[in-house]
Amino acid sequence: MSQDTSGPQYSAAPAGRAGDAGLLRKLNLAAAVRAFLDTVSLTVRDVCSIVGVSRPTAEELLATLLDQGFVREALGRPNGERSAGRPARRYEVVAENYAVVGVDIGAHKVAVVICDLRGNVVAMRRRSVDPDLRPAGRIGAAARLMEATVRQTGTSWEHIRSVACGITGVAANGSEVRDIRTIPAGQDLDVYSLPGFDEIDVVSEVSGRFKRDVLVSNDIHLAAVAEHWQGAATEARDLIYMHAGHRLGAAIVIAGQIHNGRHGLAASVGAMKILGWADAMAKLHHESRKLAGSTAEESTGDDVRALFEAAANGHRTAVRTVERVAKALALGASTLVHAVDPDLVVLGGGLSRAGDVLAGPFQRHLAATSLNLPEFRVSLLGDESVALGAARLALDDLKERLLAVPA
Repeated sequence: MSQDTSGPQYSAAPAGRAGDAGLLRKLNLAAAVRAFLDTVSLTVRDVCSIVGVSRPTAEELLATLLDQGFVREALGRPNGERSAGRPARRYEVVAENYAVVGVDIGAHKVAVVICDLRGNVVAMRRRSVDPDLRPAGRIGAAARLMEATVRQTGTSWEHIRSVACGITGVAANGSEVRDIRTIPAGQDLDVYSLPGFDEIDVVSEVSGRFKRDVLVSNDIHLAAVAEHWQGAATEARDLIYMHAGHRLGAAIVIAGQIHNGRHGLAASVGAMKILGWADAMAKLHHESRKLAGSTAEESTGDDVRALFEAAANGHRTAVRTVERVAKALALGASTLVHAVDPDLVVLGGGLSRAGDVLAGPFQRHLAATSLNLPEFRVSLLGDESVALGAARLALDDLKERLLAVPA
């Protein structure tokens, strides 16, 4: 298995004066690549100005990037440009030839997002999975969904340059990825990972099934990345992200970057039994089944939605049940708010789709337990937030490799 490094490539330079010239060319080429990544389109004159080279050198750089298929001549003029006579030729990145894939491997679903080099979403797909599914079946379902999505969009496999995956219950610290159940945990914590994932080398198993190197990170951290990239927190510098779903997750973003902590465990307040989240969710599912007249052991998504609708209509038991969930959620959020003093708190996850029915009491309980309450917003993203955050991780990886200057 090897990571696809196709794209602008630089050959090793010979020693001496020729080596200096070779290194300078590599640096200029990397600078040209960065300029194209940062701009919609450029002319030869733009390349001269941004890279700081002569016109003949700029033309040579463009010729190299055209030959490698990294750029092409752009059609039309930039928006708002007006000039007499024939406009200068403009060039743009062939974004669709540098695609990335973000994958979400969760407890109840797998999801896939494909983005081009500009971060435009090409496709989103999701598929439900059995929560008791073992690693081989779960990873296989994600791999098959990725394969089907790539095929359905007509994307060539050689144009998939990087793949990243968010997985429930892993802690990621740089290249080190561990299942959370393999990490020492106190007796007053309730840690969760996917069935059987504590028995495998997660990165190796995922990369082996996907037949390529795959970046792996914590799913909730990637959901926060997505919110900061394309969701409710695009303008925030520091934020707390709370993920309210079957389980409670959280993430911290500081200066626009995920704060992982020493072992990738930062913001793991969802594991703290003292919050009362597990009890609140057990009550939620019990009352949802009761309201629906169901005898099943687990409530369905429709049952839970019906309970929130009942709460919105003033049903007293439903209101008390939602209050209990909101209070546990707010206690976890206020703990992190006091630690970070963020610009923003974002509420995401499946339960956030209840809107003001949950967001209202959550914000009220958060205000009651916080100093100088930060701004609050509900997530703008859907169930694909983790996969979208994974796509951003893959995109950052690809850009870093495109801009690397070999020795």
